[in-house]
Amino acid sequence: MPVRKPRYFRVIYYDRDKSTCNVSEIISDDTAVTNRTCELQKAGRNVNISATNPQVDRKKVPSFEYLLKTLPAGYRHDPNLFW
Repeated sequence: MPVRKPRYFRVIYYDRDKSTCNVSEIISDDTAVTNRTCELQKAGRNVNISATNPQVDRKKVPSFEYLLKTLPAGYRHDPNLFW
């Protein structure tokens, strides 16, 4: 059976309470981030995450700078926002 190649992507963190966002480094597993997001939501925080389309080639993952330019209207970048 062939070995499955990892897929690379970035996670975008959203704090809807503060209208802030941040972008992760390139990763291949978001299990810990997803679990922590669920914990924060259960604790009453209005937070969410999204991810870029997974890519086999790391070079095809959108850049940090590009993603910051495409933040939703009304949101600002917070470099300390992550979990």
